[in-house]
Amino acid sequence: MNNKFYKIIHTSSRLLWGNREKRILCESLWMKNNGHQVVIIAPGDSPLFKKAKQNELKVYPISFKSLAGLGEYWRLKQIFAREQPFVVNAHGKGDAKLALKAAQTTGVPCRIMSRHNGNRVKNTWPNKKIYKTRCNYIFTTSKDSKKHLKETFALSDMQIFSIPDGIFVSDAAVFPNKTTQTAARQKLAILLGLEIDARFIGIVDKAAPQKKQRFRTTAEQLSRQFPFHHLVIAGIPENQDAMYKQLCSRVHILPQTEEKDAFYHALDCCLYFPNPRDFYHGVPLEATRAMAFFCPVIGPDAPGIRDILIDHKTGRVFDPKQPESLPQIIQWALNTPQTIQALAWEARAKVEQHYTMDAMGRDILRIYQLRQIKIDRRVQMIS
Repeated sequence: MNNKFYKIIHTSSRLLWGNREKRILCESLWMKNNGHQVVIIAPGDSPLFKKAKQNELKVYPISFKSLAGLGEYWRLKQIFAREQPFVVNAHGKGDAKLALKAAQTTGVPCRIMSRHNGNRVKNTWPNKKIYKTRCNYIFTTSKDSKKHLKETFALSDMQIFSIPDGIFVSDAAVFPNKTTQTAARQKLAILLGLEIDARFIGIVDKAAPQKKQRFRTTAEQLSRQFPFHHLVIAGIPENQDAMYKQLCSRVHILPQTEEKDAFYHALDCCLYFPNPRDFYHGVPLEATRAMAFFCPVIGPDAPGIRDILIDHKTGRVFDPKQPESLPQIIQWALNTPQTIQALAWEARAKVEQHYTMDAMGRDILRIYQLRQIKIDRRVQMIS
């Protein structure tokens, strides 16, 4: 793959444990397992800092609070001078302002700004400093985000790259046969206290209060044509499950502890709904995980998910502005099991090619190599 080993520093200012932080940790562990050195700089009380330390990654505590800015800027310069990284990758505006400036000042060869969501970025002077001056490359998690930033800051194709979050594809994620599917359905029916011949459609996106009415409406529409089918929402946090429990008799909450492979094998298909308040986002991990388990996905023609969900090829797509088309698409999926099975195979192949941790790691290493080649050529020209 790559014969050169790099030292990589990731910086993050957030105190959350979301997909952004999970990506940083998973990417760091993948790089470590492939021979590279990784350092994490984050607030000492953040989940990322604690989990990185637990996984024996080298860590430095930096708060990235505005009042500590000057002192922490000098501290970052000291860290970069001592560690001599090839890469500094900032993961948000809160840490990029200090980290990329310190990295540029200390001559870090490869400086990266990672943009994890698709919220629109204004072409202001501070943002120009980050996206045009401080970094060498920009990473986004979707083609839509890449297009937006490329147009906003007049970037070339060699300055910005779409590298979506990768997932680990377990060996257990094999195509289910009729026996395993029946066993998974019965197990889920017993867990939810339903009749043994119940059938299931999963909802695999992030929960949001605005979606409750959509879930109820979909379940009611479904019951008219398919009386044995129920909607199952996977992975609702315990502090949010109360708001979903009384939606209707055909909407159920699955405990987070349920095994994922058994859950996906129990489904005839799964639905992904975008959050109306966060429409521009990256390729959703929830959808790629379902596809990795050969579970057919139905989702909106929306930024992020359209990178992986291609209508009649890797799944089915509905117009988010015309959700009344969704029941007909669900009916088509349930009535054409052989066709939908072929789409599931194609989706799995696309995930394996572009959306695994190995694929993500290889793509990132290619950028590092690209930067290394540019630097080596400059040195040769000077000498």
